[in-house]
Amino acid sequence: MGRHRNPDIQRSFVEFNDSATPSKCNKVRCLHCGYVRAKNTTRQIEHLQECQAYLDSPEAAAHLSANVDGTPVGPTMGENTTSQMLNGTHPNPNLQVHRRGPNQNKRTREGQPIAPAPAAPPSVPPPTMPSITQHLLNSNRISFQAGTETPFLSHAGCGTLAAAPLAQWMVQDGHYTRGYIQLIGAMIAKVRLPHVPNSQFHLLYRTMDLLIVALNNIRREMTFFEITATKYSIHLADEPPNVVTRAYLDLFNSVSSPSASLLEGMVVLWATEHCYRTAWLYAAKFTTTLSTPSNESHIAALHQNLIPNWTSPAFSKFVDACRSLVDDLANSTNIPNGKEEMDRCEQVFRQVCWLEEQFWPEVDGMGEEDDTARLGPVSHSIATGGAAANDPDQNEFDEVLDGVAEAATAGV
Repeated sequence: MGRHRNPDIQRSFVEFNDSATPSKCNKVRCLHCGYVRAKNTTRQIEHLQECQAYLDSPEAAAHLSANVDGTPVGPTMGENTTSQMLNGTHPNPNLQVHRRGPNQNKRTREGQPIAPAPAAPPSVPPPTMPSITQHLLNSNRISFQAGTETPFLSHAGCGTLAAAPLAQWMVQDGHYTRGYIQLIGAMIAKVRLPHVPNSQFHLLYRTMDLLIVALNNIRREMTFFEITATKYSIHLADEPPNVVTRAYLDLFNSVSSPSASLLEGMVVLWATEHCYRTAWLYAAKFTTTLSTPSNESHIAALHQNLIPNWTSPAFSKFVDACRSLVDDLANSTNIPNGKEEMDRCEQVFRQVCWLEEQFWPEVDGMGEEDDTARLGPVSHSIATGGAAANDPDQNEFDEVLDGVAEAATAGV
């Protein structure tokens, strides 16, 4: 007789077979914190009793507000207010003694009473998969805001930024861009593509497609910066990477190493692009303060080329596609140790937020370069950035991103 499957446990764990272990036993992974262990209902219940991520979730609140029979708690209820799952009292139909009903007097050939078939478990909606990207943003609100709302950006939007800080930022962005190309190449090398039908819907094929789009777009961005500097007479000095840029390149090398997972690299990719989009959207809020267009060429470059480029719907589509893939990779069953993987992702995300705050050149209240700045500038970007609006290649990239987004929406 098969064991009754507890729907509460099913909603909190995903089961998979770990072929890498000698026993090749079935394992489960907590959808709330990523904890992995051998499949065991009792141990899974004990884990949920101590899992803070689960206890803080809406599912736990719903369980704790229900009686043993699943009905809402009334005003006179006492000890039955604990969850039917957490206290282990969820009824098992296979163990019930049915003394009444149509099979009351019927017996088997061996003379044993026939128990009615267990009632089908109530239908429940599919669980909402946890989002690692939302978790990272919620856990780092202050540092994320500090990295995306700097004086450099507000002066850029207001039209009061001096030419020197902008040129300094563009020089460092060039170093960042070349390091970014190496990052994308290393991440593509980590993708192991299986032989599957309808490959465009497979998670690893979707990841590879997006990385290829990123590689093409960053190359186009390099040309975009060259054209912008020439068109608006922005002098770009031949300077080496500063301290912050080198720190960013070191982060790229770290998540590109064989010991780092594909998920870590994708978190860095999404984090840098999401920070970048948020930062330029912040700068765009201040453009309404300009009553007339500026006569200064570098301000025209900001308002005609740079700000529109990274606040465009095309760039936003790329960033959203990155976020969907990061969530899907984190929720896949191919991660042997979810807790350790989560810790590394949290660490690299905090590192990106800190670097973002340092990257933008330090400016004073007049938008001039601040000689007492803590660190020099840096920048980064990617994606559809640098793409001309009427570029014929853009349609091809849009189709790839549409396919990535549709597959993510379909939950495949």
